[in-house]
Amino acid sequence: MSRRFTRSDRLVDQLDTMLRTLVPGATRASRARPGMGTRDKPMAAEETRHSIDVMRHHHRSRVIGQGIYQGQRFATGISSHYQPVDDLSVRGVDHLDWCDTRLRELGGRPSRLTPFYYTTSLGAGMLLSRRSHVRGLGLVNLTESLQAQSLERQLSALPGEDEKSRAVIRQMLDDSTRHARVALEAGGQRWPGGWRWVTSVGARVCEWRRLRRHSSAGLID
Repeated sequence: MSRRFTRSDRLVDQLDTMLRTLVPGATRASRARPGMGTRDKPMAAEETRHSIDVMRHHHRSRVIGQGIYQGQRFATGISSHYQPVDDLSVRGVDHLDWCDTRLRELGGRPSRLTPFYYTTSLGAGMLLSRRSHVRGLGLVNLTESLQAQSLERQLSALPGEDEKSRAVIRQMLDDSTRHARVALEAGGQRWPGGWRWVTSVGARVCEWRRLRRHSSAGLID
């Protein structure tokens, strides 16, 4: 007999996911990390720094995505019928764990501003979902689409020797592309072109600011 989860059960699950997102090293992936069987290859110090910055950038982006998902779930009720949000959140935890683990292998760490990024996106997810469930799902589509575009750019820009990071980025790209599609299939409404353009430009500027040292060194187009 399958167990029926109560409101309290779901609240505990929400808080557990929140803590795992915010506490460094607390995430546990449901899938094996891509590239685990690949051997590390020697990299120059600047190449290692580049890989660290890329993985930190995408860990930060995934934290924002998790905040939006959690905001959606809170806004629509702990016992929300919107199962796809729960599924996407699980995949997001995988991404956080993969990025965090790879960062530590490279000698890096996640951003200290993780709580700020999480709470800001949590509020955005709650606000938009309360106003319009359809618009909230549209935010998920927009966020995942921008994430996929960034992942695709960084996939080709990573140092050639860093096959482990490339394997992680490639799987995250596949997942984000699918997440963007699922959000629309679940009833989300695509945001207007003007808003998408403004958000896209903002995301590109943020990405450039975080990775600009590698751009000036010729490691990013």
